[in-house]
Parts: sequence; C-alpha cells; structure tokens
Amino acid sequence: MEQAAQFPEVPSKVFLVGIGGIGMSGLAQLLRWQGHDVAGSDRGLDEPGKEELYAALRRQGIRLYAQDGGGVRAEAPAALIISTAVEADNPDLQVMPTCPVVHRARALAAALNRLEGRQIAVAGSCGKTSVTGWIASALRALGEDVLMVNGGYCLDAETDVFPGNFAVSGRCPRWLVYEVDESDRSLSAFAPDYGVLLNVGNDHYGQDELRAVFTGFLQRCRSGVAVLAELAGLAAGGPRRQALFAAEKTTTPGVLHPMEYAAVAQGIRFRAPVFGEVASSQSGRHSAVNATAVLALLSLLDLPRSPAALAGALAAFPGVRQRFEVMGQLAGGTAVVNDYAHNPEKIAAALATARERFGSPLLACFQPHGFRPLEFMRPALREALRGALLPGDRLLLLPVFYAGGSASFRPTSDEVAAELAAAGLPVYAATRQEAEGVIGRQHDASCCLIMGARDSSLREWTKQLAGGRKAREEA
Repeated sequence: MEQAAQFPEVPSKVFLVGIGGIGMSGLAQLLRWQGHDVAGSDRGLDEPGKEELYAALRRQGIRLYAQDGGGVRAEAPAALIISTAVEADNPDLQVMPTCPVVHRARALAAALNRLEGRQIAVAGSCGKTSVTGWIASALRALGEDVLMVNGGYCLDAETDVFPGNFAVSGRCPRWLVYEVDESDRSLSAFAPDYGVLLNVGNDHYGQDELRAVFTGFLQRCRSGVAVLAELAGLAAGGPRRQALFAAEKTTTPGVLHPMEYAAVAQGIRFRAPVFGEVASSQSGRHSAVNATAVLALLSLLDLPRSPAALAGALAAFPGVRQRFEVMGQLAGGTAVVNDYAHNPEKIAAALATARERFGSPLLACFQPHGFRPLEFMRPALREALRGALLPGDRLLLLPVFYAGGSASFRPTSDEVAAELAAAGLPVYAATRQEAEGVIGRQHDASCCLIMGARDSSLREWTKQLAGGRKAREEA
C-alpha cells in the first residue's frame, strides 16, 4: 500500500489517516511543531475517552475529519500518512489514488532525521513507553533540552495544549527520545544514535523472527546501546559502546541490577552498583528493572554529571497514564487500577505489582488487543498466569478488541478462556456487562485490575467502575 516517496518538506500539507491512534497523534504533533500544515481523520472521532486528545490536537491547529474521504478531498495533501491498521480499501486512500502514501514509522524517521539532536530509540516487548518517558524526564531534570515522541501520555508532559505523548523543551533540543514498535516490524525504519532493548516477548510473532528484528535494530544504532544482559548476544554486531542491565542480582562485572529492592509508601527504593540509592514513585519490581535500564542508557551519554546525580534525576518521573494508574475504590474499599498490560510478561508484572501494593486476592479483567496477538500469546499466557494467579484470584477475559485491518477473528476470548480453565487456572470469559456484575458482587478482592491496550474506552470504563454503582448506571 505504501508508495516509496521522499517525505515532503516543511511547510507542506500532510494528512494522517487514523490520527487518533497514540502513535499517529504523537507524530501529528511533531509535524505541526516542525511547521507542517497538518490534518487527519479517524474512524473513532466520536469514540468515548478521546475527547481530550482531539481537543488538544485542535488547539495546536490540527484539523480533524471523519474517515470518509471528505477530509482528503478538502485538504488535497502532499502526502498521506498511514499506520499498519489502515486497510487498502480505506475511503481516504481511494479519494487521491496518486497521492504519495507513507507509513507512520518512515514519516517519524524522516521528521527526526531533519533535527540536529542525538536520537535515543527505546525498543522491547514490555516497558518501552514507561522507559521512553522516564529517559526524557530524567534528561529534563538534568537540565537538558529534550524532544519526546511516545506511545503513551506522560503525566509530566500533559498541558492544556499537549496531551502528553509529545513534548519538547528548547528550540533546538539536544536529545530526541522516542519509542519504536516491533509489532509491525516498523522499527526497521530507524537508525538512532543510541538504542535501548528492554526484553523480547511473545505477543506478535515467533521468537526467532522477533530476535532477528531486534538484532537488526541494535546493529543500526550508531553510538551505543543499553541491553538486557541475557539478550547481549543480539547486540554482538552493534556499536562498541554497550551498557548491560539485569532483572536479578548478578556477579557479572559491569552489569547494572536492582539490589535491596523495597516497596515503600512513596513507591519503590533500591540500590544500583556505582549509582547508589534510587528512589521512585513508580510501583513494582519491574519498575526497578526499568529504572536500571534508564541508568544504563544515561551512563552512555557522556553527561557531565556524577553517577549519584544521574540516579537522583530518576525521582522526577511521575509516570504514564494507564501504567498502573490507580483510579479510585469500589464501595467496599477495593482499589481500582487501570493498566496497559497486553502481553503475558506485562500481565504477570501488573498482577505482581497489584499484589505487592494491595495484597490478595485479586480480581482482574484483561481485554486482548487483537486476534493475532491473542493467538501468538496463547502458550505464554498460560505459563505466565500459572505463576501469577494465586488461590482466590480470578481473571475475566473480555472479548477481543478489534481495531480494524485484516483478521481471522480467531481465536475468541471464549476459546482461550476455556483452554486456560481446563489447565486449572481461575480464568473465565465475560462481556463487560457480565464483568460489572462479577465486580459488583465481589466483597473480598484487594484490587480490581483492568488491563488492555489500544482501546481508549477501557480507561473510561475503569473510571466508571471506580465511581461506583451510580456511575455505571449513568454510563
């Protein structure tokens, strides 16, 4: 579908098909900041939960249209920008069949390559949105000018104009920090100065192919990489400057890892070799691992700061929306949390964090973010839940969220829930309405954890749950 073409120069008019997506909206803001005339369409222009985003885009001077071809006809752009979710028969693509079509990743790469700042790209199956925001936050705390394009809304980047997935400080930012995506292999479009590889999961395609994609990413990094120690072999052909970090204690010299980890009322504390004590308002042991990844990256940047100063800068990061976001309580005092967890590793981490913070038992709901990801994660999900769910816990598997594109519409959540239940796990298929009934009848859960990606209405639904019976009746 994409047509090979040079990305148009500023101030050319560009049109983003699917502008309401988290990645597309971040790109739209970057292009507008650079001086492009920006417009876009979305099939979910009236979708609950996105009103704030669309209002922010309009305040930046970005024009929005329904996805029916009318916007493209009215704007007559120099290029159409699409994501992988856009089908070939999309009405916006039919209106101007000769207009150059550029994938989001290539448009982002082109926009970033125009800037003089050093590029830092964050990759991995889990945690890359949090780590991207954390790196940007730490650099700002150290007095650096930073531009960030992220796959989530960072709380310290939210303003009346910017929703939080794009932020920039200074006219010529020294550091360009952004998240890259392996799900559609689009991270192949980037050749950053520095790269971070956090982990390799199981929610898009096979391990061999995933590792090959990440290996290529590391080899394209020009100056240095920060890599999970067990994946160091993937960086063998990459730049000479490398910093390794690990999730568990290790005796390997030079590998950063969290020591003396403790959950405290204010978040977490731990110690890291060379850097000393690290304190953060974030939750869970996985956040300590993310923090060591940030420190590993910062150690490569030749910043004129002491190791203790680098560690202290991590305290500035307030977090990201939907990353273990506590929304309120049920009438009986059960905490209600929304989390973006959408693959086995993230789901296990979210469950462990909820248990660490609130205790047991847990009542969780998970909405798969596509049929293909659910198929790929089936075996790994069973193993992850076997270790993450304890007696008394329950997990409700909601119907698969379909965002468009080609799909087999299999497996269904009912099929996967039946498999998991047959394996002895406390997993049950449920619609949202059925889940509300279960949540309303429970009296002993310490935490109600709502998990899933891509569907903005999940956060709104979690808000309604936290608001109690009245909010649910009004919804």
